[in-house]
Amino acid sequence: MSRTQRVVLSSASLWAWAVVGVAVLAAGWHVWGITVTPERSYYWWMTTADLVVAGVAAALALRWPRYAHFEPDALVLSDGRIPYGSITGVRVGTVSAKPFWLAFWLPQSLVIGLIIASRRAEAFNRQVVELDTTSGPVRVRWRDFDRRVAFIDALQSHSDVEPSYGGGLDGGTLARDYTPRLSVGGGFLALGLVVWTFFAGLLGLQLLDRSTYSGPYSTEATSAAVRALTERLGDYPTLPGVPVEFRTRPCDRNNNTFLGPSPDVAALSLRLVGPDLPPDTIGTVEERLHDDAGMDPGLYYMRLDHPGTDVRIGIPTSDDLQIEVSTGCTDTAGHDLLRADLQALAAALGAGR
Repeated sequence: MSRTQRVVLSSASLWAWAVVGVAVLAAGWHVWGITVTPERSYYWWMTTADLVVAGVAAALALRWPRYAHFEPDALVLSDGRIPYGSITGVRVGTVSAKPFWLAFWLPQSLVIGLIIASRRAEAFNRQVVELDTTSGPVRVRWRDFDRRVAFIDALQSHSDVEPSYGGGLDGGTLARDYTPRLSVGGGFLALGLVVWTFFAGLLGLQLLDRSTYSGPYSTEATSAAVRALTERLGDYPTLPGVPVEFRTRPCDRNNNTFLGPSPDVAALSLRLVGPDLPPDTIGTVEERLHDDAGMDPGLYYMRLDHPGTDVRIGIPTSDDLQIEVSTGCTDTAGHDLLRADLQALAAALGAGR
């Protein structure tokens, strides 16, 4: 009994599986990116693109076999058997891959696209074999001549159908392609892969630097600065009806355009707003806070002189009482401690008693 012969068709399936692996890894990386970029939708879209690329690449990898197996009774390709008796015709020739390269390069580089356009189509020829079978035409192709010869020799050792050379191949006939079809559609598919690679790499690299533009400052040092300010405050009048408000502002990152503000580093601020207080009470509180905080006369915004912190006091000019103390950018994990410090500061100023 004759043994099975094997002829290499293409390494395209290996490359396609490699793309699947890279796309799956990229999807995992970008899914993690979703968790650290709640303000941006880029990584949702990128993860979807990763999965689409992985799916398309897997479908192509399954469609493109690595080898053609010539068994005693049938030619075996990736998705089935082609009995030799079902082969009614064999056409051998060349088809130009110039449309593929034009579709691939023109959108990327006009110069390279024009160079390709100026060259003869025969410079991009691929060796092609088309089989007419009872279940429809089948097509395979190679870059080099020797593999085509090996395929035809193996086929003739099992089939009596004589190949027809040189005619009947235009690349446009409908056939089941078992190797990549290098035409306009394939060029745009390859271009899409390049576009995906660029954006997947760009957005993936952004995640390597999640540092904030300002901070994060030490929670312990910031707490010490707030408590030191509280200790300097004297006996302030009670501020009835003045609510103690806390606000959290996520801090901008150096890669803010792609990543958005950080969910882990934020500035916590205390706001005291009293629109209905007597003017004398407002004047007394603001003047005393100016003195106790060491603010220069006429200065309404100041950063505390405490190393390693960004604690700021704001007392804007207004007919109402308005006081804001901000911690600067610190890790949100320490905000409970800072909130308690700011609550104590508010009580020392007469609010929330």
